[in-house]
Amino acid sequence: MNIRILALTGLAVAGALVVSRPSNAQEGPEMEAMRANCGGDYLRLCAGMKPGGPEVKACFRRNRPNLSPGCSQAIAAYERSRAGSGGETDD
Repeated sequence: MNIRILALTGLAVAGALVVSRPSNAQEGPEMEAMRANCGGDYLRLCAGMKPGGPEVKACFRRNRPNLSPGCSQAIAAYERSRAGSGGETDD
């Protein structure tokens, strides 16, 4: 049961993993893909950090080679979408 709770907790915090949510204009399929694919990586690599904070962003950058393929692809897609929209990729 504890593993199930951890998994559900991971999914709940996955939305705040790599980027903060300053506005709804940044929402899109790329953000949803990060939420769906990066919860386990957050729990495995950055669990002691406040979700969405700068520490988690730095943790994901530092651990980019260790991210699961799905999470890594989701982050890359998000960064491409932000670059294409004129936004910064460091959000």
